[in-house]
Amino acid sequence: MKYCLHCDWHTSATDEPSARTRSRAAIDHHVETGHTIDSSDGVVPPRLPDVPTEIFVDDLIPSSD
Repeated sequence: MKYCLHCDWHTSATDEPSARTRSRAAIDHHVETGHTIDSSDGVVPPRLPDVPTEIFVDDLIPSSD
């Protein structure tokens, strides 16, 4: 699966069996929008937790303690 990190755009082998066509569609989406495209072996795009960004980022950055 190829999916956009900024919007709901995605494509998968179910939508389009040709990997080449899926890659071309991802490139076209990036060129048209400037959005970042990522790939995953899953059947649905991963989602970030529904928490405020500040809390999520604080959890990712190690404490200086």
